[in-house]
Amino acid sequence: MIGGPGSYWQRLLLVIICFWIGGFLFYMKEITGPAYSGSEQADGIVVLTGTPARLKLGFDLLKEGAGKRILISGVNKTVSKEELRKALGESSPLMDCCVDLGRIAENTVGNAYEASLWAEEHGFSDLLIVTSAYHMPRSLVEMKRQMPGRVLFASAPLNDAIRLETWWKSPKVIYILAAEFNKYIVSLIRARLEALAVDGANS
Repeated sequence: MIGGPGSYWQRLLLVIICFWIGGFLFYMKEITGPAYSGSEQADGIVVLTGTPARLKLGFDLLKEGAGKRILISGVNKTVSKEELRKALGESSPLMDCCVDLGRIAENTVGNAYEASLWAEEHGFSDLLIVTSAYHMPRSLVEMKRQMPGRVLFASAPLNDAIRLETWWKSPKVIYILAAEFNKYIVSLIRARLEALAVDGANS
């Protein structure tokens, strides 16, 4: 008998590691490419809170006419619209007419749920999602889980808190990206299992 239980598990672990590395490199190619640089016309714009660059891009898109209204999802419950307006340097008329604050989301799944309620309330059929590039793949998966019938576009700020151009030079950035990639895998698996469950129930 060649090898044993130990060698089997070692080979399996090596295969998993190789698949993970390959997937991670594909993920890095996706988030550093031009895929999330769009400014397509949509009914509404959804900004996921996290960095000032996301908010700036969302408001720039709103003022350019890329959407009718903007939802800022995941706003702290203690922050008023007026405080946010002053912090962003935006005008009162713009905030009053076209800006909604979402306060129930505490994570990406919550962002997607909050966005789905907002889109339903306003009758929006397509949305422009604004978040950091490294966070976009998972955000789109969760958004599609909550809103399978809506068209989603993606736009990420070029100058964000995490510099992706030289990600391999910073252990801290590598850790953040690897952790986000693992969460992305979990979201993909969950979405796939739910799709299989729905297909099974409908068959």
